[in-house]
Amino acid sequence: MSKLDVTITDNRVMDGQFGDISFAGWGIECSDRHSFVTLTDIARNAHNTGDIWHLSGGRLKIDLKTHLVAPRCLTVSASFTALDDIMLQDAVIRFVFAKTGIDHGIIADQSFKHANSDKYRLYPVRQAELVSHANHRAVLTLTRSDGAGRFDPYLYLRDRDDHWIIHARLLPSGPVDHVWLRWANRFFTLSAPDWVAKRLWRIGPVRRFLWRLRERRGRHYPEIQAVPLNRLKAGQTLGMEVTCHFH
Repeated sequence: MSKLDVTITDNRVMDGQFGDISFAGWGIECSDRHSFVTLTDIARNAHNTGDIWHLSGGRLKIDLKTHLVAPRCLTVSASFTALDDIMLQDAVIRFVFAKTGIDHGIIADQSFKHANSDKYRLYPVRQAELVSHANHRAVLTLTRSDGAGRFDPYLYLRDRDDHWIIHARLLPSGPVDHVWLRWANRFFTLSAPDWVAKRLWRIGPVRRFLWRLRERRGRHYPEIQAVPLNRLKAGQTLGMEVTCHFH
């Protein structure tokens, strides 16, 4: 019988192992139009003092909690509280698993092999799963979400480089407050005028096509997409809780 070994430091999963499933570097992310908050990569245009993060658009108090609640079960919760009115793209709890040992991933009743596609297989569902070669399973369930009436919950399953990545993600719900239509590459980012983005967003087929287009199509698609943002008012909180069961 496999045993769950996990290291939790400062309420973050640093590394862990269950049978042939290995994982590390769990954390949180969020973005406004110009800033990116992360605990596992390099933050952009953002810095923190303790649990207070300073983004280009305002301040957020971010609280992350991780508990081993049973011998094979972890619970991760996060809250994002606006200290100023701020426009946000998303709020995320991030889970990263090593590609080695994982046979396939499952989301929205679909099974996927790792192909380094970098596709964000994004669905408004509550559960995603990874199945190992030895038939061990990591089942992640979004048990609680609060979008403050302006954000909806999603999960995504992503195969990138040597990892499987699962995000529990709160994304702006309509009608959105702002649309950022952009084309990015390694040299620069071009943004359409706001009035152009807003008009295109009003056209249903265009909106559905452009919505997070690069994320949905994967690494070989041009970095073109429409990203909606909604305002989180000072004092409002976004929150999620995810339970990860190992079998």
